[in-house]
Amino acid sequence: MKIKTACPLDCYDGCSVIATVEDGKIIRLDGNPDHPITRGALCNRGRRLGERRDSDKRILHPMKKVAGEWVQISWERAIREIAAEIQETLSSDGHHAILHAFDWGSGAVLKSLNQRFFYQLGGCTETVGSLCWEAGLEAQRYDFGQARSHAPDDMVRHSQVIVVWGRNVATTNVHMMPFIKQSQARGAKLVVVNPLPTDIARRADFCVVPRPGTDAILALGVLRVCRDKGYVSETFLTDRSIGWDQLAATLDTYTLDFVSSTTDVPATDIERLADAYGRMGPVTTLLGLGMQRYAGGGNAIRAIDALAAATGNVGVPGGGVNYAQRGMASFFDEDSLTGRRAADVREFFRGTQAEEILASNPPIRMMFVTRTNPLTQVPDTELLKRAYGQIPCKVVIDTFMTKTAEMADYFLPCTNVMEEEDVTFTTMWHAYVSYIRPVVPPRGEAKPEWQIFRDLAEAMGRPDMMEGDVSTWLERILSPMLEDDHALTTLRSNGFMRLPIEDVPWADGSFMTPSGKFEFASEIAGQDGHSPVATYIPPVAGHGNEQYPYTLLTIHPRKHENSQREAVASEIDVPVVELSDQVAREKGIVQGGTVRVFNAKASVVCTANIVTGGHPYTVKLESGWWGQGVTINSFTDARRADFGQQTAQYDCACDVEATSPEASSKME
Repeated sequence: MKIKTACPLDCYDGCSVIATVEDGKIIRLDGNPDHPITRGALCNRGRRLGERRDSDKRILHPMKKVAGEWVQISWERAIREIAAEIQETLSSDGHHAILHAFDWGSGAVLKSLNQRFFYQLGGCTETVGSLCWEAGLEAQRYDFGQARSHAPDDMVRHSQVIVVWGRNVATTNVHMMPFIKQSQARGAKLVVVNPLPTDIARRADFCVVPRPGTDAILALGVLRVCRDKGYVSETFLTDRSIGWDQLAATLDTYTLDFVSSTTDVPATDIERLADAYGRMGPVTTLLGLGMQRYAGGGNAIRAIDALAAATGNVGVPGGGVNYAQRGMASFFDEDSLTGRRAADVREFFRGTQAEEILASNPPIRMMFVTRTNPLTQVPDTELLKRAYGQIPCKVVIDTFMTKTAEMADYFLPCTNVMEEEDVTFTTMWHAYVSYIRPVVPPRGEAKPEWQIFRDLAEAMGRPDMMEGDVSTWLERILSPMLEDDHALTTLRSNGFMRLPIEDVPWADGSFMTPSGKFEFASEIAGQDGHSPVATYIPPVAGHGNEQYPYTLLTIHPRKHENSQREAVASEIDVPVVELSDQVAREKGIVQGGTVRVFNAKASVVCTANIVTGGHPYTVKLESGWWGQGVTINSFTDARRADFGQQTAQYDCACDVEATSPEASSKME
């Protein structure tokens, strides 16, 4: 039997899925061939949803830690005891003494009911901000008013140049690849800008390889060349923007020699990129998330926005600076689901939550963790361990015994997406929303998260807090969509539907900024304490640091989603570190040799994978790994980027050394 459902992972693609089920077991998962984005393909992460559902490592019963050991308990006991802990915490220290640490590891809409429970208590302390992309969202809010992306088909029909800037499309956005291939077959040129060697670089007409964290000065240097060569669009500058003169006055700083020496990009490549933006358009720019995880990350996005806008590549078919698709939010009434506006919430920034927990008043007495695994995702793991260690009662709701769950006092097993009903969409790329249909029964005693919180509300004598069923909740959050009487029926029947979002944002020249125009100079940015125009803030870490000369990039894993590696068949005790051939020569490291990656905070033994291409002084480890007494984020600092509540974990310096006999000889 084949059943339509969807993937809830918080990524670009938002896939519609076909599950093949026999005898109550998932035989395989495939992409829905009728979906305009999925087109019958599914990435490895999506395919592993079935493996994760059936994994023998999955926790299927409520657990309590007793004398340092986990013991299985009944749901009745778990709910009774946790409800009592909540009541006691509220009585002794108030609702701010309860911390809800959550993120978007599962992006389905009914996961917001987790927050509703705490808001109905009067409020709580919760983690806010982003480990991923908020600096970029703020940047595009300053420039456009909101981050919007072009429809995938628009690129195929109209783009003459595709610039993939800081985005490893073949790994993190695999369904973009067919659209790029179609565009190239029509004659579009492909340019890749990335400090790391990427799979898509092999398809590129040319590659630009900047030093990590220097994207802003690269974009501003390219923009100066465009200005000096007359490549800017006078019509856009005059009719559709404000602040160009203010930005243009700063461009003289970015001489070709200065930009080249700062970015390590040859002057010829800078001029070639300027020619692409200024003479070969329309140009569509596909931005990744990594470049804004530096001290000046938000300014990097603003600089690229300015480059695209000034050269007339904004608001036109085949153009755009595609970072996110935030227009989707207007079709979902999340506040009616959560009740956030009526709650008294104390906010801790995700990246610095450890410091805030340790200094909090009232202190955190109880913590709930949902949809996240902070101990492998949040910078400065060791400080976070210390902060969590002082919280008297910790509850984790998950499917696996994660590193965070290992520190908990209670583990409550929740359902896998294959066992749930929900609706999901991506705010990162396209305009499709998908229906999640349960395809197999829950394993063991696993419950949907909303049901766990409903049971807690009932145990506290407050069933009204979480009153409702799945259909009620879906109708409430989807109410803006349901002006079309058949929308929910269509969604359930087809498995997906496209929301009425424009293919080409800003085509009418009307932006969501205070001026109604594109803002090269943003008064809001100035009010927020930033430069009104895009500027360059140098990275903190990297080449030139005598003690730790390399930039350590902790990138998204190729084969699993962030820290969701529990279902991978073989646990990896020794991670693979990717090094350039130049670093290998300097350090006497051979392919497959054992090396130590280290800085002042952490050290880990790795297997070397030596690569060509990419910036020569960049070291890459995949995020989400743990072992040898550390996580990858044991290396990183809880440093903020320039805009919003955004971590800057890519601003991380390290060194490497050969440690095995076979790695001690020089490369041949």
